Amino acid sequence: MNASTNTDRNALLIAIAGAFSLVIALGIGRFLFTPALPDMIADSSLTAVSGGYLAAVNYGGYLLGAMLAMGVPAHQARNALWVALWVSVISSVLMGVSDNFMPWAINRFLAGIASAIIMVNGSALVLGALPNHLRARLGNIHYAGIGLGISIAALTVALIESLQGSYPWMWGGCGVFALLLLPLLKRIPPLPHARDTAHHASPVNRKALGFLIASYTLAGFGYITSTTYLPVIARTQLPDLNNAAFYTWLAVGLAAVPANLLWGKLAGRAGERNALMMALVVQALGVSAPAWLPGLAGLVTSGLLVGGTFTAVVALSMYCGRQLAPHAASMALGALTACYGVGQILGPVVTARMLESSGSFAPGLLSAAAALIGAAALLLPLGSARF
Repeated sequence: MNASTNTDRNALLIAIAGAFSLVIALGIGRFLFTPALPDMIADSSLTAVSGGYLAAVNYGGYLLGAMLAMGVPAHQARNALWVALWVSVISSVLMGVSDNFMPWAINRFLAGIASAIIMVNGSALVLGALPNHLRARLGNIHYAGIGLGISIAALTVALIESLQGSYPWMWGGCGVFALLLLPLLKRIPPLPHARDTAHHASPVNRKALGFLIASYTLAGFGYITSTTYLPVIARTQLPDLNNAAFYTWLAVGLAAVPANLLWGKLAGRAGERNALMMALVVQALGVSAPAWLPGLAGLVTSGLLVGGTFTAVVALSMYCGRQLAPHAASMALGALTACYGVGQILGPVVTARMLESSGSFAPGLLSAAAALIGAAALLLPLGSARF
């Protein structure tokens, strides 16, 4: 086995470790809340509206975490990653030992902080460790961890429901699983050649980055209604179909696993901007599907289209952000993640208010779809060239 083969194999293992970090931070620490929410509503005083506010608390933590991640020195990025991983695991376990809003809000806030730090600093570590010729392809494997984690969370919820268990077992079981994954993440190395002066080596394309950040902010607002409420919408629309919530959320996870690879291939042919715009438009169709296609067909269509695009939007945006600021990756990824967090905070709150006033999820879904179309339009000034 030659040196090049060893390098490529090591890069693949780092990307896989990175994927498992996103299983912990996002698939479990962040998105287990979505399939567990119907059971939390059924077995506690939580409602769909207060569940939306609880989601907003998590995204407030995500915003703060992104801001903190931007201030982490390069040589401390790996330490920040490990602290955040432990916070994510512990806060997930603690979600299962409470039954009222305030302790849940504290844990969701901490989980939000942790997930953003893992997304920003962890992604900077993983992408920084990958050779240039493999970064785009293996970066897709890294971000596929989001979909894998969502699938694991959905299957865990279904298994525990089939055993007549409730939300404490869901959070506890997934928390223990996340704990068992931690040793696999030791392969993620510190940032190579981390120096305080490195970010001066190449100018940042500020104009292009500004349009990308604005687009990503609307993308955060647009996708979050589905990823917060889709199982609740399923139980509302199909109360007699016990597995409707499971099928719709599993569709999100399963579609997300291969999505990055497929969108990555498209980006290789059409350019990152065009691929990102197409993903946002398809996502808009998916988010709005339950409003214009009633029944299980609309819910599963929504799950497949949202799952098949939202991690790709993250991966493509993060990749483009890093390319626009190659020597200030944590700063660029942190700014993107922070603004995405702003959109995520507003999304559940706006949807909850619309739900209170109209009694329907449809206005929130259509507003979210409009935001995603706006996100695609904001990329038009960047031109068709690869960026």
